[in-house]
This record gives sequence, C-alpha cells and structure tokens, in this order.
Amino acid sequence: FDLGCHWMHSASINPFVAIADQLGFRYDIREGYGLQWVNQHGAWLDHLAKARLSRASDEWTQAIRTSCDQGLDNSLYEATDQEGEWRDLLNYWVSLDTSVDVDQVAVGDLINYVDTNENWPVMDGYGDLVAHWARGIPVELNSMVTEIDWSRQHVRVRSTRGDLSSRFVVLTVSTGVLNEDVIRFVPHLPTSTLDAIAGLPLGNYNRIRLSIAATFFDPEIPERIVSMPVDDQPMSLSIRPYGRDCVIGLVGGRYADYLEKAGPRASRAVVLDHLRHVFGGDLLRHVKGDRQSAWCGDPLIRGAYSAAVPGQSFQRAVLSQTLHERLLFSGEATSPDQFSTCHGAALTGRRAAAEIISLSQH
Repeated sequence: FDLGCHWMHSASINPFVAIADQLGFRYDIREGYGLQWVNQHGAWLDHLAKARLSRASDEWTQAIRTSCDQGLDNSLYEATDQEGEWRDLLNYWVSLDTSVDVDQVAVGDLINYVDTNENWPVMDGYGDLVAHWARGIPVELNSMVTEIDWSRQHVRVRSTRGDLSSRFVVLTVSTGVLNEDVIRFVPHLPTSTLDAIAGLPLGNYNRIRLSIAATFFDPEIPERIVSMPVDDQPMSLSIRPYGRDCVIGLVGGRYADYLEKAGPRASRAVVLDHLRHVFGGDLLRHVKGDRQSAWCGDPLIRGAYSAAVPGQSFQRAVLSQTLHERLLFSGEATSPDQFSTCHGAALTGRRAAAEIISLSQH
C-alpha cells in the first residue's frame, strides 16, 4: 500500500519503468487510468450520461486552452464552466491531479504538464521501487538541516548531526518546507526565489485504506469506481486492487485538509459512506482495519505536491535557476512539465547533476 506515489505517470517517458523492469517490480500497463465506472445518485452511468461527461470534459480542456491562448494564467475556476452537470466531478478530479481546488491552480500548470495518457500502477509499491533503486546511496537519516550558509565559494550545511562543506548543494526539500522557513539561509534567498517558492505551494492529497475482504465485492465490479452521492463530494475508490483485501479512497485539496484535521475516524467514516452509497448494506462489520496518509501534517514535506498559484505558473522556471553557481534547486516543483510526479522529481535531479558536472569543469 503506497501512502504516496503509486502511478508511473507518462510511462513511455518515465525512467522508473526501466528501473522497475531491471529490479523485477510488477506494474500494470494501462491506457489512461484504466476502466472506471461512475455511480451517480445510486446508479451506474448509462451510455448517454457517459457521453455527456466525456463532452463536458472535452469542453473543459478546450476552455483551458482558450484561456492560455489569450495569454491568461488565471485560475481553473475562472476558465471553466462552473454551472454544468459534471462540475463537481471534474472539480474533484482536478483536486487529485493538482492537490488543490480549481480556484487555487493556474491554467498554465495544466497546459504545461506533459501527459502521455499512460498511467501504470506499481503493483509491488512505488515507494519500495524507489527505495530499492536507491540502495547503496549514502543517506543520513535523522539529520535535519537547520542552516545553509552560501555566502562563500564553499557552501556550509549545518544539521543536527554536524556540519558539512561542499562546493555545490542541491536543495530537494519541498516548497512546503521552504515556505515555512525551517531552514535558515545565509544570506537570505533572493526575492525572486522567495516569490517562486510562494507561488508554488503544496496542496494536499491523501489515500484512505480500509481492510475489507476482496470476496465481498462482485467480481464484475472494476477496480476503479467513482461514487457521486447527492449530498457529498465525489470520491474515487480503488476496489480490491490486484485482488488485495482492501478499498482505497482518494481525497484532494481542501477536502483532504478537512478530513486530515478531523482525524482517522472521520476519514474512515467518509469512505464507508461512499461504499454504502454504491453497494448498500452495513459495511462496518466487514472492515478489519484502516490506514491512511496525512501529508500536510508530515513535518518533512508539509503537503502533497506543488500547484502554481493563478498567475504564477512561470515560477517553476524561476525556482529551477542556480544561485551563484553553487546553490541548486531540484524536486518536482522545479520541473517545467512533469511536476507533481516522482519521475519529474528524479529528472530534475539528473538535470542538477549534469549542471554540477558542467560547473565543475570551469
């Protein structure tokens, strides 16, 4: 069960696919996210409803492109139809894609993101895949960095485990951490960098897993369904993924914040309510346990992934700029077109490494 990244997005250009093959990690090859059924007000969508939803989604995409063509970098809320039949569902999907709500993200982010429509879930765990790939790298845990002095040619890094000195330092911490001034910089970071950090805050996205026997569900039900009750927000549910005894509910944006603050019981109750909406009956007695992420409350990241504030999508390029040929920024927020993804973060690390090699030759 991945608490964080689970999908190898844009698989044909994702370096972790080859890494998974090399290490023997299983993944599921899919077009898009695979088959998905939508249950609206207690009934599965028929062909006519599916056609209306598809048309509404296409109209949203065109509205976003039109806004960008007009030179606007306004919010997705301003650019799209917020009165249509499928508004709530489309808004919900945006909260999963961006970790924020439609009024909080710039249309430039959705235009700039490169999506090959290949999203392959790692059956053996994306987190485990990354951990196995990184074996042998000398990583010091429990070594919180408190200060970075980049006033001289060699940068001094002060941590709870002592000081280090290096000609180059690559910052991979999230904008959530950087926004909170957890690390002291000497001298202060330039205003342009601080503005870029502020313009790329982290949203929230949490996964809520309930342990339920796979045999409880009709085998004809696909793994991916969406519940759309009358009086609640939509929720995507992963039903017995890969035959495992569980259901995973997904929440993003402000709603994820609300449930995280309300606590595990509230999150568990919401997933149960959606399961009752779709399948009926009393499911509580079938639940054997639960586990969930809480990314905003994690002090080492303080959110899920970055989303450009309306008018600020250009800041990804600003944040990726090297300071004084010694302080480099890496991580998903600095990716021009693969932000919010694990592979996007990895590719920016390669970019930083290549730049260090180039600078070292001066």
